Amino acid sequence: MAITAPFLWLDGTLVDSAAATMPMMAHAPQRGSLVFDVGSFHPVKLGVAMFRAREHVARFVRSAKIVGLALAYDEEALLRAANDVVVAADRDEGLIRWSVYFASSEPDLLPRDASTHVAVAAQLLQDPPRTTPIRIATFDDARKAAPEALSPEAKVAAAYLGPMLARKRAIAAGADDVVLLDDQGFIAESPISNVFAVSKGVLWTPPLGRVLPGITRDAVLALAAAEGIEVREAPLTREAFAAADEAFLSGTSLPIAAIGAIDGRELGSAPGPVTARLTSRLVAAQRGEDPAFAEWLTRVVRR
Repeated sequence: MAITAPFLWLDGTLVDSAAATMPMMAHAPQRGSLVFDVGSFHPVKLGVAMFRAREHVARFVRSAKIVGLALAYDEEALLRAANDVVVAADRDEGLIRWSVYFASSEPDLLPRDASTHVAVAAQLLQDPPRTTPIRIATFDDARKAAPEALSPEAKVAAAYLGPMLARKRAIAAGADDVVLLDDQGFIAESPISNVFAVSKGVLWTPPLGRVLPGITRDAVLALAAAEGIEVREAPLTREAFAAADEAFLSGTSLPIAAIGAIDGRELGSAPGPVTARLTSRLVAAQRGEDPAFAEWLTRVVRR
């Protein structure tokens, strides 16, 4: 569980989080038009660093453009805002959430006032990431929206209602999470994570185009290449996923979650060897202990 730190950055100013409210009739809660991205920060030698913050900000800007939300701040300003909320949080580990949403409280589906608010917050982790393997359910009718309906590149609030209901259904069936299918019936992603499977030592993951281009997903692929692990970005059937030797989810808040069972089939001893290797190397990269990926870190500085 995460809680928002006492201060957040709102339209260029650090303010008390409790005072940063949104009208109930605002377009974002009523229509789901808020766009966001989530990064992380970690302790490193002699300080704190944000992990792949530039990539998160670039994706945030791209999401806003897809949805049509104007941003009054460039990527450097959004990076400085993230730096400032991490400093204000006075903690060495947590999440960073960038948000942009229409300022208007108009009831119309398309607001005439296109001005926006931008908020950046540090979220502090009260509970550590789960380390025990998770149980996954899949359903033939639990599917991700087709890219023609909503671009998978846009992290927009409205896109998460269907996945939320699918996860609720999976939990009711005795699982911990759900993996959605894409509109063609192939494995897509979990509600907030990308999906990987390992079969005979080969790492498989669904190709981009119908899944979110996850920042952690991209990191896993780079780490796999560095480890000499063969990777295939290709459509993955539900049957092949369930028959995998290993499987895991990747996402900012995880960062890797080993899967112990899929649709009731146990995957053996989880995490498996490939999952364990990638997890260890990813954690090392986040904490500045892997010089090969030092460029992924942006040090937090007090100004």
